[in-house]
Amino acid sequence: MSDSEEEESPDRQLKLVVLGDGTAGKGILLVYDITNCQSFENLEDWYNAVKKVTEESEMQPLVALVGNKIDLEHMRTVKVDKHQRFCQENNFSSHFVSAKTGDSVFLCFQRIAADILGIKLNKAEMEQSQRVVKADIVNYSQEPVTRSVNPPRSSMCAVQ
Repeated sequence: MSDSEEEESPDRQLKLVVLGDGTAGKGILLVYDITNCQSFENLEDWYNAVKKVTEESEMQPLVALVGNKIDLEHMRTVKVDKHQRFCQENNFSSHFVSAKTGDSVFLCFQRIAADILGIKLNKAEMEQSQRVVKADIVNYSQEPVTRSVNPPRSSMCAVQ
């Protein structure tokens, strides 16, 4: 394998992320782009690389599947049920975020940290981290619409 091929392999990229004593840590995030099917298809390779790195660990890390770019929902190519199925099959926690807008990013990390620590978050704690979306209310003038009444038409016709 050439150096450039090795740098591009998921295993190589994962090893660059694993720092310190070479263990994978307590949590791993597998992030993909919801608007790019190929990024989702690559998850299998990434997860195999994770398993390879963590196979000798005494304690297996929590793995979270994170669908990014929810601000581009209208461009979604990876269906939510496909995401959920992959999570269920591999026992991952499931998250959707927008790194661009920050939507649900804090909640994602809060939930992952709570899962690692064995803490159950209540509804209020989860809602507290949700961003409030502000919207202006526009009042349009409600002028009455006048309709012109068409004069009655004759039911007779003249043929010449």
